[in-house]
Amino acid sequence: MNSDRGPLFNIDTIADGHALPRVLIAALEETSSPVCITTADLDAPGPTIVYVNPAYSQMTRRNRADVIGRSPRIMQGPLTDRAVLDRLRDDLAAGRPFSGETINYRADGEPFHIAWSIDPVLDDHGVATHYVATQQDVTAEVVEERVRLAEEGLDTALVDALGSPSDTEAALALLLDAAAVGAGRVAGYGTAEVALRDPVLGQLRASVDTSAEPPANSKVAVEVRVPMTRVDGVTIGSITIGNLRADERNMIDRPSLNRVAGRAAAVISGLAEYQRQRRTALRLQEAMLPRVDAAPDGFEIASRYLPADDGVYVGGDWFDVIETATAIVLVVGDVSGHGIDAATTMARLQTLTAAEIRAGRPIDQVFDVLDRACRDDATMATMALATISTGSEEALIWSAGHLPPVRFGPDGATLVGVSPIPPLGHLRGEQPTATTTPLSDGESLLFFTDGLVERRREPLPEGLDRLRAALARAVGPLDNIIDSVITSRNAEDDTAVVAVRRHLSADEEEPLSPR
Repeated sequence: MNSDRGPLFNIDTIADGHALPRVLIAALEETSSPVCITTADLDAPGPTIVYVNPAYSQMTRRNRADVIGRSPRIMQGPLTDRAVLDRLRDDLAAGRPFSGETINYRADGEPFHIAWSIDPVLDDHGVATHYVATQQDVTAEVVEERVRLAEEGLDTALVDALGSPSDTEAALALLLDAAAVGAGRVAGYGTAEVALRDPVLGQLRASVDTSAEPPANSKVAVEVRVPMTRVDGVTIGSITIGNLRADERNMIDRPSLNRVAGRAAAVISGLAEYQRQRRTALRLQEAMLPRVDAAPDGFEIASRYLPADDGVYVGGDWFDVIETATAIVLVVGDVSGHGIDAATTMARLQTLTAAEIRAGRPIDQVFDVLDRACRDDATMATMALATISTGSEEALIWSAGHLPPVRFGPDGATLVGVSPIPPLGHLRGEQPTATTTPLSDGESLLFFTDGLVERRREPLPEGLDRLRAALARAVGPLDNIIDSVITSRNAEDDTAVVAVRRHLSADEEEPLSPR
């Protein structure tokens, strides 16, 4: 007969000895897809198996003679999804084809994931006489997808954790949570606990339990524990899947759980190493920043260094204030890149600058020394340097590719039009040219790095104009003014700011230390 779905084979009861066409039998016997044919009895005791092919026997480890005449329920067990079975019955009762996934059991009791579809076989009157089920063992695919999602979650958590490097507790909590969620996803059952071992990750300890054992009051029936081991063989902790029944434990793919535990060890160790390098670089940077206990008479000096907030905590920004017998020298610079390398170069440049200035070297020689240092380190840096004579009301400014300073005071604010040369490391013998700008009583000069003015998707001139406008309205102590302008800085980059004000009156003069 035919139906709206095309030609249908009218099958009689195979168990009673009626033969299938030879071609159909050969196809069923040779296909690699497991096939099971049952009667269409939905009422108790339900359908019975009338045919299985060799692929079905291989998948279930049940011989054909062991299943013919029996209920397909012999494949089911405690982990079989009852909701899926209810939907199966509803679909078949309504004459609809069915497809779904659940867990079945092999003859030896081993559970496995199965995806299967069932179609009715109709007689000449359109009545279902049998059901044909095609099945597939999808255990490997299910486990691989769970592992993929778990590893993806760990990688995402690491990116998020590096985005908040100053909050160690929050960063570690993100990774521990991702490890537990990922391990639980791969296991499929029970509850996951992650324990870190001291002293391997002592530097990451926060408010988390780092005991290598599960809590004493943990209600564990059966558990599976795997070590979190790095590629170098160091075990940093363990993942325990607890609250399991024995059959649930048997469903856990140990190699996949070990794989996720290894990835967790890698990302947690990566965070630990990142935090270690960040602390080292930050200590170096903080140690090299100047400590100005008091400004020279007739001057007010204020400064700030703010690290980035978005993951690259330490950069190459720096400032310095150097006092000579006849002048104050302000320096601000920015080494390209971030991390220990940038901080190391920054420290070297700052030390060289201070030494050369105090030795009385001409400014062009100072820039030449710094240029060679950058070439030695295979890097580049921008820098602005200003000398403010204690005996005159003007400042001399030199720039190597650096942003212009802002002069501001009672009459407003303006960007100082400096004559920059290329950044340090790329001078190729070019000599810096001094720009002279007045610095009268009550006027200030503010030097800064690009983190103060740059924004994503915003032209740099807009950021400079925003800073100039803010300083044009600025009144009060210089320290407070800097506080007001850094609130709108780009938190994705580190920022250095240093400013000097000339000839404060006695009742206003409140020299402050950099912070």
